[in-house]
Amino acid sequence: MKPTISKILVIENFKLMNLYVILFFIVALFLPSSIFSQVKKDSVQISQEQLDDYKKLKKAAKAAKVEKNAKADKSGNDPRVFSNKWTPFYRNTKLENGLVQQDVTASGTIAFGDYVGLIYEIPVAQHINIKDVEGVPEDFPKSVIGIGDISLKFLIRPKFLDFKYGKPGKMNKKSGSIVIGTDFVLPTSTNTEFGGGNSFKLAPILGLVIDTPMYGFFAMINLYYFDVYKTEAAPKTSMYVGRWFYMQPLTPPGKWWGLFFLMPEFQPIYNFETNDFSSWLGLEFGKVITDGQVAYIKPGWGLGSLEPTDRRTTFEFGWRYFF
Repeated sequence: MKPTISKILVIENFKLMNLYVILFFIVALFLPSSIFSQVKKDSVQISQEQLDDYKKLKKAAKAAKVEKNAKADKSGNDPRVFSNKWTPFYRNTKLENGLVQQDVTASGTIAFGDYVGLIYEIPVAQHINIKDVEGVPEDFPKSVIGIGDISLKFLIRPKFLDFKYGKPGKMNKKSGSIVIGTDFVLPTSTNTEFGGGNSFKLAPILGLVIDTPMYGFFAMINLYYFDVYKTEAAPKTSMYVGRWFYMQPLTPPGKWWGLFFLMPEFQPIYNFETNDFSSWLGLEFGKVITDGQVAYIKPGWGLGSLEPTDRRTTFEFGWRYFF
């Protein structure tokens, strides 16, 4: 049987392709190696340039994000704005019974997105002095140094609960948000000589944040603390704590004067175990040093305090740094 024309063409094409492959390897074998090294060198150089450009873009994007968060949360206090920031502070607290407590706390916020974040307060050092407390035995230590409890507040701002209010058609309509979460208070305190025992506490959080005129905002954060686990010496916890504060800018941002703001805060507290109601008023005065950096001081006073462990006076100062 004689081969057809189509079969002959297939065989010839196969032979021709084999010839091309053989010629390719012969040419490649006798080419100078400098050609291949030059190609490799050029490709590495291009990749490095691309990597440098990527790093520049990433750095610029981070700077833009910090600037955006700093403008959205000028004072660093807005509970509905989740941004990465470092907020260490020092606090001095004097109780009605004369006890004086000093705390240095490493605190900050970790943003897991625009609607989820973690506010942490990690104690660095705590000093308690009871030399002015009446009825303390002579052989009892008058002061102790250690650390306090860790607080981890996980917060969520459900997007579908955001709302706007104001007259229809107005360009400056105000906005509001609902914030929910949980505060985990971990029993890391080492100064149990005066308080008696340790306990692991939880607190559901429900908050409302709304815009106010003149670029301010008002927040009502409500927490209910109860103990999940406690040592025998620790008192039982069943307590409502409110944090109601109003942030008002006092000056517009400027070239050198920056933004000054005032934030009064009222804290109503009710202890269900002792049926004791107390309250506290603080005045935070702060200044935006640059975009993303805020310094503040915050004196406070107890109002209508009756129990020995209620706060008489407090003083706090700190720094907020967006990153």
